[in-house]
Amino acid sequence: MKRARMLKSLMKNKGLKSAGLLVLTLVAAVILMGQGLPKKPVWDKGAFPAGEAKQSKGPAASGDVKSGSPGIEVRKLGGVSNHKTIKEALATAGSSQATLHLSPGNWVIPENLDFPKNITLGFERGAILSLGTGVKVTINSEIEAGFYRIFSGPGRVEGNIMARFIYPQWWGAQGDGGADDYEAIAQAAHAARGKVLYFKHGTYLTSQMIVLPEQIFVDADPGTIIKASKSMQAVLTADVAQRPNYGAQQFSLRNLRIDGNKLADNCIYLYKISMNYFAALDGVSTHKAVKDGIVLVACQGGSFRNIQTFNNGGNGIAILGCNSASFHSISATANKKSGAYISRFSDKDGTHYGGGCTVTRMHCESNAEHGVEIFKVVNNNRVSIVGGWIEMNGGDGVRITSSPVTISGSLFFGVGTGSNYAVHIMSGSQVCVNGCTLVGAKGSAFGFKDEGNNPDNVFYFNYDGIKGCYNKKAMFDSVLPDNAKRQTFK
Repeated sequence: MKRARMLKSLMKNKGLKSAGLLVLTLVAAVILMGQGLPKKPVWDKGAFPAGEAKQSKGPAASGDVKSGSPGIEVRKLGGVSNHKTIKEALATAGSSQATLHLSPGNWVIPENLDFPKNITLGFERGAILSLGTGVKVTINSEIEAGFYRIFSGPGRVEGNIMARFIYPQWWGAQGDGGADDYEAIAQAAHAARGKVLYFKHGTYLTSQMIVLPEQIFVDADPGTIIKASKSMQAVLTADVAQRPNYGAQQFSLRNLRIDGNKLADNCIYLYKISMNYFAALDGVSTHKAVKDGIVLVACQGGSFRNIQTFNNGGNGIAILGCNSASFHSISATANKKSGAYISRFSDKDGTHYGGGCTVTRMHCESNAEHGVEIFKVVNNNRVSIVGGWIEMNGGDGVRITSSPVTISGSLFFGVGTGSNYAVHIMSGSQVCVNGCTLVGAKGSAFGFKDEGNNPDNVFYFNYDGIKGCYNKKAMFDSVLPDNAKRQTFK
């Protein structure tokens, strides 16, 4: 109003010339526009200023709910921390939008209980819903709570919580590297279908294999670790019980480091994670598995990227029957077997899954056996490796016993210390190697060997300092340095 009166006063000044009126008109427009501007910034959905984040719209919890917060003080209705008092509060709220404010105490829930959409559950620190055996609490409401425990007991939380993020801390997870967080993680995962199961930074010990449901997205703060504390098949796996013929759908793991701790056979074991429209694994690191770090079985059509797997007792990653799957930016180093093992898979019911897949930007180094081994992926299921960096493995850089296989734009060098090869093609394989560079190693290492008898094999190499190459009745076009030699098997 003050700006408007000032504008009106200026406009009545008859001494202003026409040029001045033009300037004044522009000033007036700015003033009037300014009256419509909000006094605070308008935040986009999901983005809040510091201290104003709500749990349902970001990875930060809403913060501690304080005594005296707005809403229905549940304890004041009955003075007892039990389900009857909560039922009275729900009856008081009716169908109106209301917040039930739970004060500190152990709220025992011995029977099933529903919280509808019109209710917001606000938990003070120390307020815990204790769910009895077999009890199901269905929550279709919002939750306001900090990173502290709000649920306990063997009962399950069901429903569609009106929140994007679900936290293991709500079930008592510590993430301190000492406490067993298995039960908390398992309960949180069950409640997180269709949500993001989010791990705050820390080390979460688990004494049992964590079975994740489908329709779950697992994310974490950078540096978060889930670590095996006892012997188990795998640290993480996916539940396929609901879709035994198709596997878990809409499944994603991001930003996690899985430590097998030399106790778990595998860090991650996934069966039939298929046809995802996003990466099933993204930014995941695994190490210290007793056997293979990551095992992917019949994950047809899945997408996997930004994976690091190292110091495992078997292969870094085993890709079995993952036809039409795609892999991008895979690093497999210092594993006791091969960096990557790619093959078909035969299920116990006799179903065969082809192993054709595409791998781009693969780095395999210092593995005890081969950098990459490709074994019988089934005819007409092509394996394609683009942009590989294969270095200093104990066996061959790439060993191929399969058809068809295409390798392009890759670099193979420092192929080991024994009579090993950068590219070793076994009998019966059909291979096309194009646009690759082979760099020699010390000792008796050779750059290339083809034991096959297939005239369809095509090779184009650029050699640098290798001792020699061998080929057998194959189309061979190469550039050799003066000190190298080519030999043909009779």
